[in-house]
Amino acid sequence: VIGVALNGIQGPDDLAASQAKLTTLTDEKFRQIFDLLYGANLTLDLFRQHGVDRIFECRILSVDKRFRGRGLARELLRRSEEVARENGF
Repeated sequence: VIGVALNGIQGPDDLAASQAKLTTLTDEKFRQIFDLLYGANLTLDLFRQHGVDRIFECRILSVDKRFRGRGLARELLRRSEEVARENGF
């Protein structure tokens, strides 16, 4: 694997459920990162701001360092956007 884009669909109630799961994590760095991200999402309130009930998001985008600088991340993101459009986002 030289690159990966992990996408998902988020609903308004998913954020609170995800935040609740954070308390069970033992990896402190992982918990801190996601606590920060979830907090930002709550502050932004994208569902209300854009009047939608679901959001397509690119959760993780990564390219092996040996293959960086070749536009692979850009292509993965382009294809992620294509999948989103094909699914009504």
